[in-house]
Amino acid sequence: MKRAAAAIALIFAAPHAFAADPTLTARQEQGRKLYSATCVYCHGPNVWGTYTLGRRLGADKALLEQRTDLVAPYVKIVIRAGLGSMPAFRRTELSDAEADAIVDYLTRPKGRT
Repeated sequence: MKRAAAAIALIFAAPHAFAADPTLTARQEQGRKLYSATCVYCHGPNVWGTYTLGRRLGADKALLEQRTDLVAPYVKIVIRAGLGSMPAFRRTELSDAEADAIVDYLTRPKGRT
């Protein structure tokens, strides 16, 4: 069942996961790729982590990639320590440089719509 859910999430995330964004710095692009490979299964559109954040914080804060209120130290702490049902990521799973790239990607300036 988990494999099927992961496969479905990957299908929906695939166009987003592999298309480069020319507005990103090299480090943010690395973070986007790592996020797509590591985090999108729970924090992509229509998946568990997104639903959970939406219930807790509101629909406007459900998708991490769209949030404009994330701050780097907090994101790094959540990656390393976990939060709620999100597990912590050890340095053997995600290096400090990789975690920092994800942090840079999620906390990049975003245009308001």
